[in-house]
Amino acid sequence: MSESLRVLVTAVGGDLGQALVKALRLSRRTIECYGTDCDDTGIGSLIVDTFHVVPRADNPDYVDSLIKICREYGIQAVVPGSEPEIHVLSRLGDPPQLDENIPIICQPSKWFDIHRDKLQSMQQLSESVDLVSFADVNDPEALAGFIKESGFPAIVKPKTSSGSRSIQIVQNEGQLKTALERNDSSIIQEYIDDAGGEFSVGVFVCDEFSSAIAFKRDLGPVGCSWYAETSYDKDVLDYAMNVARASHLRGSANVQLRNSSKGPRLLEINPRFSSLVAARAICGFLDLEWSIDIEFGWKPEITSQPYKKIRFRRYFQEAVDFCDGFMSVPEWSVNR
Repeated sequence: MSESLRVLVTAVGGDLGQALVKALRLSRRTIECYGTDCDDTGIGSLIVDTFHVVPRADNPDYVDSLIKICREYGIQAVVPGSEPEIHVLSRLGDPPQLDENIPIICQPSKWFDIHRDKLQSMQQLSESVDLVSFADVNDPEALAGFIKESGFPAIVKPKTSSGSRSIQIVQNEGQLKTALERNDSSIIQEYIDDAGGEFSVGVFVCDEFSSAIAFKRDLGPVGCSWYAETSYDKDVLDYAMNVARASHLRGSANVQLRNSSKGPRLLEINPRFSSLVAARAICGFLDLEWSIDIEFGWKPEITSQPYKKIRFRRYFQEAVDFCDGFMSVPEWSVNR
């Protein structure tokens, strides 16, 4: 595979942006990784060939700033690493492109908008996928019906949040009222027990093939997978692929579910790559590389299965700045 690419990854100060760069470093192609973020206090500059501070995605100058960087460095593809940026960039055509001919590697806006909204996503899937009960908290009749049918405990979460920090478990109507006072744009969902564990499942669909890889995972203090290991649970994988088909997925997405006492049940779809994208790439599930291949008209190279079994552990690490940019400290390396 001789083609080389210059790829711009945004939000490299965050866990997803950094995972995207790590996945690209594992590519079978030669890839030059360029990075942006709206904040220069992160460590994203340590992992890319060049780093640039850009405005926030809701700033009118945001898109122009990316175009300027792409022109200067001859960028050939852009991979957004945050949902606010996907929200903006996914609207630049169908499929989305920057500066007319630079593919943006993300879901198109219509699919992204449906599945970023947890209520719309569940409503679309409800005819084809076994789901737990759910309701729009702003629909009094639906909310009353939910409480009568499912009772408590229940889960309340914002319709468009990401990560687990905004999720609340409510045990009674008093706690529900308090939760809704904090965020009245929410969905209520029947509590799903984790008798068989919680899973993050990467799913990928294209004309040539479809595939899934599952990680049984524990969440960490910042709302992302802190510990994970590959799982070959057929019920989990089949359920996730059913979700992918029912959602009319093309490309990559992340299905979060619990294998409950009643079988696998959906928590939510993340309409983007997940922060486990680098761990998936190590296993041979190359959804970022496959997505890029498709955008350039190249045939994705499918790896042999089953995917490699690994255990994944996220950890905190530090970088220092002696007034001339952040740098890692070799003596602190985990390889010492």
